[in-house]
Amino acid sequence: MIIAQQKRKESIVEYLLYMWQVEDLIRANALDMHRIEETIISKYGIEDAEKRKEVCDWWDNLTEMMRLEKKEQSGHLQITKALMDDVYNFHLYLLTQNTEIGYQNAFQNAWADLSVLINKIPDGDKRHHVDLALTAIYDYFLLKLQGKVVLADTTNAVMRISHFMALLSSKYLKAEKELNKELKMNEDGTLTETN
Repeated sequence: MIIAQQKRKESIVEYLLYMWQVEDLIRANALDMHRIEETIISKYGIEDAEKRKEVCDWWDNLTEMMRLEKKEQSGHLQITKALMDDVYNFHLYLLTQNTEIGYQNAFQNAWADLSVLINKIPDGDKRHHVDLALTAIYDYFLLKLQGKVVLADTTNAVMRISHFMALLSSKYLKAEKELNKELKMNEDGTLTETN
């Protein structure tokens, strides 16, 4: 939870990848909170009982969501998918803006690599650019973590994809901050514009 909060503030892409890792860690622990507390939460070294409970509740809530959404074996939580879709929609917006030539060039540089991934996906499994890019980065991370040999072509492709995604993340967070400045939450929970 602590890491997730920090990553959410710093990089939307790193946050999404972290949430995918959290989902995999929950699965690796058979959606068992006792095992999650032993193998994951205890490693945080949280002394404060209230903070530890908050972290445990966060992991427990995600574990329960995975059960309810039937994600015990694979797939991503709806909250993660919704955020990923939001980032994708922002990506589409950037592709239409005349002021975003640098971003559009970064995407074009990654497009050939993403096309290779698109061609490997079964016909019924439609996934957008952001999902594909995150999958490429995450799979690369897993290969490196497992100590497997990664070809130079694969490393170069992931670097191009990562560059595109880093730009997208930066632009997304900047736009999100601007939007938050323009909107103000009222005491009744409604939003008003500050302009």
